[in-house]
Amino acid sequence: MKSYKAVGLIVALCFGLTLSAVAQGGGQSSSEPPTIASVLNRQLGSIEREVMGAAEAIPEDKYDFSPATANIPGDFKTPNPVRTMSEQFKHIGDALESYSASVLGQKHEGSSDENGPKNVKTKAEVISFLKAEFAKAHSAIDTINQQNVVEPIATSSGKGKTTRLSGAISMIGHTNNHYGQIIEYLRMNGMVPPESQPRK
Repeated sequence: MKSYKAVGLIVALCFGLTLSAVAQGGGQSSSEPPTIASVLNRQLGSIEREVMGAAEAIPEDKYDFSPATANIPGDFKTPNPVRTMSEQFKHIGDALESYSASVLGQKHEGSSDENGPKNVKTKAEVISFLKAEFAKAHSAIDTINQQNVVEPIATSSGKGKTTRLSGAISMIGHTNNHYGQIIEYLRMNGMVPPESQPRK
């Protein structure tokens, strides 16, 4: 009984979020009723646009920028140096891979390094990597429905249990977290984030 109540609450929340998105001008067609997957994919798509816009806008020579190596006041080296711009993007992609694998019931195939795969180096490679991981994340969300949304599933590491809803919310929230850090990196370099620039 509790699981039905949980699903009902989630559906109501998703419907409310969709109505909010519609009211803001970014909603889907009123002829298409919202689903759990469509609402989650809309949220992921929003942060995807922001992250990819930043990745495209940053010059390649700034991909190695880090507050730890720049002459910026503050402690950016304790306990370890903070990530470079490139590592921020790769970390986002690697986390998307992990959350997606969990939702899809797969083993995590990402990097063992929290800073992302070492063989992804150039700006073009980072952007390609990110695009592929966002695509996988959307595909994973597409598998979420009213019947399986809170079904217990294994984490991508196999060490514990989670739910598909938790995985989807985590991938969106985690990406938002690191996008906030990327915005700071852009500002430190005198750049206005693309999403903050006037609309043409």
